[in-house]
Amino acid sequence: MMAVSHTALGLRGLLRWSMLPPLLSLLLCGTQAFGQGPFTRSAIALANEGKLEEAEYKLAAAFASAESEDPMTWYVHAYVLKQRYAHEGRQPNSTLRAQSVESAMTCASKDPEGQLNNWLHPLLEFLGDSFLEDMRVAIADVAPDAPVEAEAQFKSYAEIQQKIDPNWDRAPEWVLLQQQLGETAMAEAVQQEKTAAGPWFALGVHHYALAANQDHDRFRSQYNLAVHTYNQGVREFKASEDDLDAIDQALNRAAVHWRAAADRLESAIALDQRKPEAYEALAIVSTALLNQDRIEWCKAHIQELEGR
Repeated sequence: MMAVSHTALGLRGLLRWSMLPPLLSLLLCGTQAFGQGPFTRSAIALANEGKLEEAEYKLAAAFASAESEDPMTWYVHAYVLKQRYAHEGRQPNSTLRAQSVESAMTCASKDPEGQLNNWLHPLLEFLGDSFLEDMRVAIADVAPDAPVEAEAQFKSYAEIQQKIDPNWDRAPEWVLLQQQLGETAMAEAVQQEKTAAGPWFALGVHHYALAANQDHDRFRSQYNLAVHTYNQGVREFKASEDDLDAIDQALNRAAVHWRAAADRLESAIALDQRKPEAYEALAIVSTALLNQDRIEWCKAHIQELEGR
């Protein structure tokens, strides 16, 4: 069996658990752009004392007054809810986090000039990284015929990143997510699907195909999908090789996988003709398919690459 080219294990590397400025600093910032009405000031004071639920009551009064138009009021609300979310253990489906994100987005919409960005962006980064952490956990829980929770977490994460930076490119991290989901499913296929392609293999194909349809890192996606497809054919054939009555049918089923693997490897080579591993893999698949012409073609290209 052939080995895949593994992707990095984590999106964006280490999480950036951002340090948030204390709310007290907002009272001292001296900006004249925001009113900091009495309800909001009282909520800030209560939050600084750790009285978060009392601060929420003050903010409810603020939202029922003219202070509802002050972006700082919405920031304080997002901050208080974020604190409660953190204190309660950062649960993946926390309504506190969802409400904090909503208030933070409202703050941004009411502050088009970004005068609160020094406070708002670290808060958004903290919330975004919390979705990223949950997404990593959810990748391991992917299963056939079940909602892909990791994709929902990524959607929330991406919305926050695009609010912080409208030019943020979601493609690299979305592709990496799909590759990781594909790898998780394929690993389960190895363990649980010895005699048939099965739902795990189909799930892995689905996620790798989503990744391969994007412009980012397409070679790796196509190459890994081809390798997994070839290996699945090998497993199916080996599972029946002791049954002489079934071996012809098993070989025919395996050949379907091998032909698909060959097509995907040729697509990978078309994307990047400088990768010797793709020619080596195609030579192996072509051997299984008894395609001598393709074997010689691969060998010639490997020699050419080695001579450069």
